[in-house]
Amino acid sequence: MTDAAVISGPASGQQHAFAVPARRREEKRALANTRRVKRLRIVVPTLGFLIAAVLTVGAVLPKLFPIAALAGLSLTADGLVMNEPRLAGHLGGGRRYEVVASRAVQSLLTPSHLALEGLQANLDMGDGESVAMHSAGATYDTNTEVLNLADGVRINSTDGSKASLESATVFFQDGRMESEAGISINSPRGNIRAGRIDVLEGGDLIRFSDGVAITINPAT
Repeated sequence: MTDAAVISGPASGQQHAFAVPARRREEKRALANTRRVKRLRIVVPTLGFLIAAVLTVGAVLPKLFPIAALAGLSLTADGLVMNEPRLAGHLGGGRRYEVVASRAVQSLLTPSHLALEGLQANLDMGDGESVAMHSAGATYDTNTEVLNLADGVRINSTDGSKASLESATVFFQDGRMESEAGISINSPRGNIRAGRIDVLEGGDLIRFSDGVAITINPAT
């Protein structure tokens, strides 16, 4: 419904006079949206490294279970504790990955629950590029396949791209990630700031909301 649709007058000519400015306003809004989409298309490809890093962590974390099968364990009031667990291997295309944590704790009351401190993931993206992700704290549940990243998430790529989030939740079964604590993305192509990000359909759909600001590098 346009603004003109709620304005009535005694003569059809008067209605038309209101409708023309309304259409122009709608056209301006549409043009602004189109420009925003074009700007997003320039910057959004830098999100590929963020999604790849998070999905890699989700793919390898189940290998820590059962944690009791690993060496170097200690039993505390928190649960089964392993210091500096490290997983490394190769993904499709021979890309190497490494996931390290300063500490991992498996709950005794809820064995499917794994708490990680100082989580660090490194992923080879091919063509000489790599990505590093760090999260001060994280929890993973093997039953629900939900990963919670907290206390500051930082992702850096060798191409100069950086992303930072205060927290994020990844639902691997649904192929989606969400963060409503704000996201900041900086890259050679440009920058994005938003209060919320939703990554859907395994990364095919990315939605920014809650105060979106986009800056494009004129050199790109």
